[in-house]
Amino acid sequence: MNIGAPIIGMHQDEIKRMAEEHGAVILTDPDEIEAFKKRRDKEFHDEIEENVFQQHMRFFDSISLYSGDEKLSFTFNDWDPTKQEDVNTAKGIGNQCFTLAKAMLTDNFNVMLVGTPGVGKTSLALAMLEAVHAKRKTTMFVSTMALSLLLTERFDNREAQQKLDRIISAMKKVDVLLLDDFGTEAGMKAEGGFKPVRKDLQEYFFNVADARLATIKDDNDNKHRIKSTIITTNNTMGQLKQMYNEKLLSRLIPHDVDKTVVFKNMVDIR
Repeated sequence: MNIGAPIIGMHQDEIKRMAEEHGAVILTDPDEIEAFKKRRDKEFHDEIEENVFQQHMRFFDSISLYSGDEKLSFTFNDWDPTKQEDVNTAKGIGNQCFTLAKAMLTDNFNVMLVGTPGVGKTSLALAMLEAVHAKRKTTMFVSTMALSLLLTERFDNREAQQKLDRIISAMKKVDVLLLDDFGTEAGMKAEGGFKPVRKDLQEYFFNVADARLATIKDDNDNKHRIKSTIITTNNTMGQLKQMYNEKLLSRLIPHDVDKTVVFKNMVDIR
């Protein structure tokens, strides 16, 4: 219904009464009108930003690469230290991951979760993703073993190459990237140590890590990392150095010991 025409020529008291009947407020003070415009513009801007963020997240969710193509989810509320014999250490590990996830909301850095299989590394890494996603950071999950299999598949499947290109592009752009089971793509332990990871996969990882290392300078000419990467691995640094080029590892592995979460004294709970 067009309510503009009847209002023209109406007395101010009538307009006010009509507005009150409809739960509306008539603003007459110029400052109040200006403040209302600013609130309306901000709400409109926030709504657009939220829609764009949700579109981006739907894309990163769709392009994430899980082992077995089964999407995984986990939150910090799901972490149960009592499943471990060393409950206090399990609590400390959960708290360390929570603290790092919280810090990622205002800073960008890499994190490594290291320990034997089945102790909860992937679970807590997923919880970290969930925590930063809740605060409007885009996230992406990539199983390094699934990525390696996709590289093999691309030789006989053109669609696999196209999918791989989309995944690599997304890995460079997402705010927080999770590389799960880093090192398993090297295969079983070879005699005398671990064999190097295939060259093409190392090159893909290097390009991704290098893109995520891109820095910006602030007013004080300080450099800041603009993307964060979380790595879970069953391997020690010595083992990873047998598998990967040191230039790649220097771009992925955190140099700050506080950014490495060691699942010490944890047992397989799967």
